[in-house]
Amino acid sequence: MTDTGFECSLCMKLAIKAQICEKCGSMYCKVCLQEIFGKNYECVQCQSIQFRSIKKSALKEAYNEILTKSQLVQAKKVEYAPLKQVKQAIVDQPMQQILIQANCLNFEICHQSINQQFINEKVCSLECLYFCKLFPFVEQKDFARIRKEIINLEQSIKNKEVIPIFPKMPQSLAFSQTGLTNFNFDKCGQGIVIKQSVITLQEEDYTFKTVTSSVGFQKGIHFWKIIPLAMTKNEMKIGVSTSDKYELKTAFSDYNFGYAYYTVGQFRNGSNANGFEYGEKFKNSGEVGILLDMNRGVLAFSYNGYFLGKAISSDLLKKGPIYPCVALLHQAGFEYKCGIPIPQNLLEQFLK
Repeated sequence: MTDTGFECSLCMKLAIKAQICEKCGSMYCKVCLQEIFGKNYECVQCQSIQFRSIKKSALKEAYNEILTKSQLVQAKKVEYAPLKQVKQAIVDQPMQQILIQANCLNFEICHQSINQQFINEKVCSLECLYFCKLFPFVEQKDFARIRKEIINLEQSIKNKEVIPIFPKMPQSLAFSQTGLTNFNFDKCGQGIVIKQSVITLQEEDYTFKTVTSSVGFQKGIHFWKIIPLAMTKNEMKIGVSTSDKYELKTAFSDYNFGYAYYTVGQFRNGSNANGFEYGEKFKNSGEVGILLDMNRGVLAFSYNGYFLGKAISSDLLKKGPIYPCVALLHQAGFEYKCGIPIPQNLLEQFLK
């Protein structure tokens, strides 16, 4: 699976000729929809038949940029450039990849030279190897042969020590341009219980306690959801912190580095008593979406899919690490979901 934010909900790869469901925002390759549903295709998430080409959306420029950088671009017939005479001299290239002076078979798409590790296959990377081997059978819709080739490829590369095209990211939360973010809530105040994606607090005291992640976002656009549990008796504070140097037996938004949607209908920053009106009032129903754009330094929220507006814009939200946080009181709990795309309607409003 790629991590661009433009993945097809069917094949989980970068969506080619992307189609967006106008109801729920799910994205698909046009060919995937056509292969499964024919001309009358529908969204597998919400069963809507209303789609729009990404070229007609506000995501067009971001999508084109990702598509240009990707080695697996639009599925069209490619006339591969002939290989040049392979020179013996090995040249140094950026990003720690050992290349030789001849074009990859897929050069018209990837614009890379042959990787020494794939000299026999005459390609630059695993991506191009798979593309060159599988594309002819995709055109023919020969899925049995595709499965066979994948098995053969997996066996042939099992013993290869592959150097990636791109350097590994530093230890930080995986990020994307459009919200496919994965993280774990793994640090909490005493009394909070973490069981996979479900977080609960049950105690007699009426003091806020915070649960957060031990690793922060570094850059990019991020989206995740907080879903209050029915057992929740008190409002919670949901948001982010630009620091992890504080007592988790307090609410993160009590400090100047904490930013929270307090579900009494307020936004809090640097105070345990005062804030401005923001959002809806609720305790144990619905779901909250958190949208963080570190490119612009903007934090916003949604409730039940409805965009609540930008809560704050600050240069302090442009620099990582930034940690997702929730503060719970007395008897409260929630489930969190991450690694999910931003719904199209929210993203378009958020980026305005």
